[in-house]
Amino acid sequence: MKTLLYFSFYLGVMFSLISLTSVSKPMSVSKFNKFINDFYGYVPSGLVKLQEDTFSVQSFIIGKTEVTNFDYKIFLNDLLSNGEIDKYNIAKVNSFNWSSSKSLNQKYVDYYHSHSAYRNHPVVNISKQGAELYCEWLTKRINANLPEGQKLQFRLPLKSEWLRAACGDDLDAPYSWKGQYVRNSKGMILANFVQVGEGSISRNEKNEFVVLPYQGELNDFGDIIAPTKSFWPNEFDIYNMNGNVAELLADSDEVIGGSWFDAGYDIRNRSLKKYSGSSPMVGFRVVATVIQSEHSWHKVKN
Repeated sequence: MKTLLYFSFYLGVMFSLISLTSVSKPMSVSKFNKFINDFYGYVPSGLVKLQEDTFSVQSFIIGKTEVTNFDYKIFLNDLLSNGEIDKYNIAKVNSFNWSSSKSLNQKYVDYYHSHSAYRNHPVVNISKQGAELYCEWLTKRINANLPEGQKLQFRLPLKSEWLRAACGDDLDAPYSWKGQYVRNSKGMILANFVQVGEGSISRNEKNEFVVLPYQGELNDFGDIIAPTKSFWPNEFDIYNMNGNVAELLADSDEVIGGSWFDAGYDIRNRSLKKYSGSSPMVGFRVVATVIQSEHSWHKVKN
């Protein structure tokens, strides 16, 4: 059943993206509105807390999932097809990053970015410049299919936007599901992160709790990274804002939200790490804002 669910979702993404990158005339308002509602969450204007200050954030749409290997492959293939070799060299995936990570094996180097089994997993091992080039490409492709007079700009999220999408109206929410814990009331894990077993927790000579070296349990999916549409979405229908892969920000040299390589405390909404280049733990999702003040194409699905 799980495999069927992922395959069905993949087919929907595949046909939608192919249609958006191949048609020669704008699609209808209703068709494009359906595409937006299917693959992007609408986040209304609201407040967000940054440090000790509170700011207002204008409405935007954000990818319900992290950008996938399949999404990114279409982009790279398009660069090659158009002879944009300089951009391709900036944007290309560095799969050898997998071999520098602990507890990994050669299969991720060989298969993660090319095998169909991973097409619906988040793209990783790409540079921030590559992610920005993807956003520029997506803006051009999407706008070519928008109704006349309507334009969107796709880009990486600002930190304030990412936090608004994760926290909603609960400005201090620790996780995007608003609860204090990484399991729900039925004991089910709510995100993809390293789970520390009880047998790995000890006290040191200062009577402090410490975690001993261990082979961390991953999650029910059996792979290091989960598919982009897994676990449960938050109130804006957004998946995996906590864990799975840490996400790039437009206005910061940091990544946010933690990854599969982090413990539960380090996948909180405000978990930040310095961005130090392409990594198996870092991916991205896109946001979009309307360039014109009118946007008749977008009606939020009830």
